[in-house]
Amino acid sequence: MKIDLRYGPLFRPIRKIAKYILAYLYYIVVFLFEMPKVKSIDETLDKILEGGYSICRYGDGDFQTMIEKIDLPYQKYDNQLAKRMKEILLSDDPKILVGLPVGYYSIDGLVRESSLNWRSQIALVYPILKRYLDLNKQYYNSSMSRFYYEYQDKNVSKRYLNKLFKIWEGKNILLIEGEKSRLGMGNDLFNKALNVERILAPKHNAFSKYDQILSEALKHKKSKLILIALGSTATVLAFDLAKAGYQSIDIGNIDIEYEWYLRGAIKKIKIPGKYTSEASGGRIVDDVIDEKYASQIIAKIL
Repeated sequence: MKIDLRYGPLFRPIRKIAKYILAYLYYIVVFLFEMPKVKSIDETLDKILEGGYSICRYGDGDFQTMIEKIDLPYQKYDNQLAKRMKEILLSDDPKILVGLPVGYYSIDGLVRESSLNWRSQIALVYPILKRYLDLNKQYYNSSMSRFYYEYQDKNVSKRYLNKLFKIWEGKNILLIEGEKSRLGMGNDLFNKALNVERILAPKHNAFSKYDQILSEALKHKKSKLILIALGSTATVLAFDLAKAGYQSIDIGNIDIEYEWYLRGAIKKIKIPGKYTSEASGGRIVDDVIDEKYASQIIAKIL
């Protein structure tokens, strides 16, 4: 475990100043360096809806831990995980899409907070990250599952949601998620699916159980659509399951985004009964009793 004091509370004021400086340096970085080719969210969802495509998604935390070898709140740094994530960035499998965050596509139309975050993140990591990318490769948009909070125009959310719903409409889906994530519990996110089953994995450090999780998933028929919400582990798991012949989608933060959308949230709020990593107090999750959710759990690897 690598402890980096820069990310502790003592350095919070310094981080805030550094973020603003980096946000302005962003314009120098994108001028000096060739940027990756990234599709829009609409183009990414349309591609998946063509049929059979899987997607492995990357976020800012994934890039930071790959480059700086630091722990994330939900996943300790693991050399093997970082190695696999670097390899997948260069994958040339035509049926497996690799997603980079929306900031690498465009910062236009984002709320000020998100624009600032992406500009500072890209300025910080891209000069090193670019060596792990194939700039001739077509990347897709990992923010496909973050359809609400970041956008000034919230009207786009409904369009993205309609496309997301079509991905699993009429299908048997297998959800592989952290034990406190509870995707779709208490809302209608997966109501259009034919059937929902769940494999629960650790909410933190899921990669430590990777072989068991993969083995359990491989017991299922390839006709099932596999949706994965498991932090950095989901990126690798979606790739390996796609290689094994499944359609597997790293769906990430979709349920929390949907809860914020339903509530018309204007800030990142904790959702009761669900792991909400980005909201204050959201990593402390109460136990819940939900019979429908409980009946969908077919395996636990904790």
